[in-house]
Amino acid sequence: MDNQRTLQNGEMVEELETSVQLIIKTKCPTKWVIEDLETGQRYRANGNTEIGKMFTPITK
Repeated sequence: MDNQRTLQNGEMVEELETSVQLIIKTKCPTKWVIEDLETGQRYRANGNTEIGKMFTPITK
């Protein structure tokens, strides 16, 4: 199945059938920010190493 998602800038991107891991290795985690280009939500790494608790949403 060819699933597509639309990003906020109008770009179409492929949705995969299964999830993948995105890994960042760093000695300074709190300098990192990730952004969901579909929703616009941004998250900042907080230094926690527990899966699911590594990022804090950035509120505008």
